[in-house]
Formats: sequence, C-alpha cells, structure tokens
Amino acid sequence: MTLQDERTAHGLRAPEEVLSGTDMNGAWATRHSFARTMLRRAAARGWSVSRTRLDLDADARGTAVYTVDAEGRQLTFIAFCRTLEESERTDRVIADAWDVTAALIEGDLTPEREAELRRNVPVQERGRVDPDTIILTRANRSARFFDYVSDCLASGSQPDVDAIGPSPYLIRSTAFYGNGKFGLKEFTDIPADHPLAVPYRSQMLTAWLLRELSMDMVEHVARAKAAAAGTTAVPLDPEWGKYLGLGNATGLGMVPFVINHPDYLDAWCRLREIPLAAGLGRDYAPGHPDLARVAELLVKADRHLEEKHALRTAPFLPTDAIRPQLQQLLKELRTHMNSATEPAPFLAGLHEKAASLSPEARGIFASIVIELRSDFDEIAESLLRVDGAAPFDAAMPCWELRQLLETNYAWARGYDFTDPERTRYYWFSSAANEEPRRDLRAARPEGAAEHGTDIARRINALAADLEAFPAHRSIADFLLAHPGHRFAAARVQQTRHYLYGELQDNLIDGEFLPLSTQRFQLASYGMNNFSPQSTDWLRVTLFSGAPRAVDINHGTDEDDWLFPTAPKGPEQ
Repeated sequence: MTLQDERTAHGLRAPEEVLSGTDMNGAWATRHSFARTMLRRAAARGWSVSRTRLDLDADARGTAVYTVDAEGRQLTFIAFCRTLEESERTDRVIADAWDVTAALIEGDLTPEREAELRRNVPVQERGRVDPDTIILTRANRSARFFDYVSDCLASGSQPDVDAIGPSPYLIRSTAFYGNGKFGLKEFTDIPADHPLAVPYRSQMLTAWLLRELSMDMVEHVARAKAAAAGTTAVPLDPEWGKYLGLGNATGLGMVPFVINHPDYLDAWCRLREIPLAAGLGRDYAPGHPDLARVAELLVKADRHLEEKHALRTAPFLPTDAIRPQLQQLLKELRTHMNSATEPAPFLAGLHEKAASLSPEARGIFASIVIELRSDFDEIAESLLRVDGAAPFDAAMPCWELRQLLETNYAWARGYDFTDPERTRYYWFSSAANEEPRRDLRAARPEGAAEHGTDIARRINALAADLEAFPAHRSIADFLLAHPGHRFAAARVQQTRHYLYGELQDNLIDGEFLPLSTQRFQLASYGMNNFSPQSTDWLRVTLFSGAPRAVDINHGTDEDDWLFPTAPKGPEQ
C-alpha cells in the first residue's frame, strides 16, 4: 500500500483541529522534519564530509573550510571566525557583527572566489555574492557554554550535564539567507535531480555544518588552553558530540510567513497528518512489534522530559506535567500488549486519549506513531515540492465564491469584529528591526502600512458585502463595486485546493499567541527544547542528538534521535 492509498484508512484530522493554536502548542519534531530528512539522505546516499582547512588562532579566530561530496555535487562551507566582546553579541537581525559568518557554495573555491566571499560574507546583508553561493549564515558563541566546555576539555575532562543545562549548544545561529537574496542562487535554479532540490535542505545542511564547526572550534581552543597551561586536552566524547546541538532563537517574523505561503502550510501539515493517519488506521494485535517500539519511545520520551525539568516552557506545559500523561499512555499500552484481544486500531484510541490529556501529549504521541514507518520517507519528502498559486479567476460567479466561504472559512465567521479586543493588534514591518512586528492598534501611527495578516477580518467583511450582491454576477463585477475586497477574494480562491492552507486563528486578536505558530514551524524544521522568552519569541535547539560528520561518512546514521538524552558520566 502506498502512502496515498493508506491515508484514507483512518481519516485525516480536520483542519479545525490541525490549524488551531491549541494543537500547535504541542507540535513536536517528526522523522519527516527537515533536519532528519537531510541527514537520512546524506547517510543513505553516501555523502562525504571533510574538513579541508582549520586555520584558527588560539581563540579560534580565522578561517574554516569543509567540503561535502553530495552525490557527485561538490559543496563547500566556508566560515570566517572572530571573537566579539560579550557586550557586542546580539541575536537580533539588526546586528552588524558576529563571531562566525559563513556561506555554503557550489563549485570550486578558487583564491579569487574566496577573496570575494571574504569581502562580502562577514558583512551579511550589506554584501553581495555570486549565484553559485547557496546560503549565507551567521552565528554567535555562547560565552558561557563555549568557554566552559573548552575549559573542561583543556583540563582533560568532559562537561557536566548539569552545568550545560537543558539546552545543549556551543553557538547560536541567527539567520539562514537563501533563494535569491543578496545575489544568492534562486531555489528554482537548482536542478530537480540535485540533492539540495528539496525546500530547506540547503539551510539544514548549512546549520549542521555550523554545528560541526562549533565542536571543531571548541576542541581547537581547548588544545591551545592546554598548551598554555601545560595540561593535555581531550576531544569531546562521541556521545557529547551527538548531544550538543545548534542554538537558535526566533521571533515574530516567522508568523506572517505561513500567512503569505498557504501552500507551504498545507504541505507541512500533510507531512505530519498523512503518515499519522496511515499509522493510526492500522490494526494491531497485542503482540505486534510496533507496539513494543511505541512503548520504547514513550519511555525514551519520558526520560528526555525528565532531563528537561529546568527548561523554561510557559505558556506551554512544563515537562513535569507532561511526564505523568505519557506514563498513563504507557500503562494503557502495556495493558493492551498483555491482553488477548483481536487485532484492532488500538493506536487510534490511544491517540484520542493523548489528545484528551494535553496538546503536548498528543503531539509527542503523534510523532511516535509517525516514527514507526520508514516506507513513506520518499513520498513524504515529495510533499514539500509545491506549485505556485493558480491565477486569480475574475470570471468566477459570486455564488461559487460564497460556497467556498461557507466550506473553508466558516471558522472566521465566529469573530465579532465590533469588539475592540478582536482587533487589538496590527502587524507591520519595523524600520528599526528590519522584520515583522506587531503593536497595539491604538498606537498605530496615522498612515502606517499594515500587513495582510488580518485574514479573518477581511473574510468577514467580504462575506457581508457578498451576501448583498447578485449571486449570478461575476467576481469582476463585484470587485468593481467593492474594490477593497480584492485581497480576500483572491485568498479564498488561492486556498480552495488546500486542506490545511489557513491558520484558523485571528492574528490581530488580543488573545492570539504567536508562540503557537512559531512552535509548529520550528518543529517542522526539526528543532526542540522550546523555551519561550515572552509571548513573541522563543529559544530552541537544532540537531541535538544528531549524528556528526564522522557518522555520515561511515554511513552509520542511526536515524533515532527523536528524544535526545544526555551523555551519562562514568559513575552512571
């Protein structure tokens, strides 16, 4: 059975479930998150990664170069490293200096090309690159973690888990630019047979190489410290090398992205929902080995959450509140496994139970169910390749547009926009921060441009005027009378072929929580350790638990890092 056949075995979850902020509060990475799929392909297709240059001084200032042979394509990651004062470090997009700036390029790194990159990469947005440069990125050291780990290694010891805390990383990335910005290669110019021809694969490869660089840097600094102190440095233990990830933080700029790209939102949701539906639709006898795997992953998830007890998670549930819920699911699963019942879709019932406990419990359990099947990987990956929106059909009769509103946007009609709380915020582009922001509508300067994130309000206004217009007339006639509804009418048409194309939330509402949407997006990338710092932004970790370059070179990616756990000390 193919994925497309099986998806009907247990109906896909309804859009009102999947696209609600409540459900997104529990989003978790899956085997189809972008980081996992990139490394899975790298190991399966025999990619090789080599560090061809590490020209750094005692404080890791200098140049590093890594070469990737990806299915016959030569890719090069070049990083320019410096050391900022702690007071100079900021993760905000308006920063103008970073500890590490880097680029992922295709083709030969000639001396002339390197000189051009050296002039342009360190200045990031103010530079320009050639069209065979794929990604620009930058990162900052964590002064606390980087210095602590290098001190440990210099003294001949490994880090202490408690000292690192629940978010293990050495450096924090702050941006991954691609797709034509600043002269970078357009995504559409990447051939279909190219290993980076899947959306976000270039960014994930670059992030993984940044993480690899961070560990080479910390070991290099440790050796320099040891030489100065007359001690002998040790390398990171392989288990520590896997556990340390790449830090990241994200803010409000991600939210308008999914509003502007309903095709991406639909694809990312299907990436989760189709394999989930297929897994929940299967009949399981008590002795089926998949159930033992579910039990194993529930235990691993519980241990992972136990280690994250100090993680700041509000307004998401604290890990100590999720653990008893997972233990309850495990108890019911083991009871079933020890029973003598006939084969039945037991996981579907357990998924419903998880949903009744919390969004976090449901999200974790859904990721476990998706983990069971590897035969969907190629098909799931193809879901990410989306076509552009169809042209606007001005000849569509108004009655058809009304039907689309009733079918796909009934949720939006539940908002009363005469209530000021429903329009408390507006979204705009901040000149100071150079990225999307939201602010109180009462503080909006006269004439300030507003982003088109107020979908629910626009849909309501469209529906009200459309009801009073002759149903047999065309949309073109309607827009001649009501030109202000052009955006909303186009939006209704644009999303009509998407099951999951619209967030079912009012983004200008006083109660809207941006963190929900951000968490869903970051989980799709493969991030974990979600730690909100306000209602508008959060810190996360990427690639914690993932294989390193040496593992990929040996083809030994175990592809089993859904719930990464910390290394155990010698006494444990």
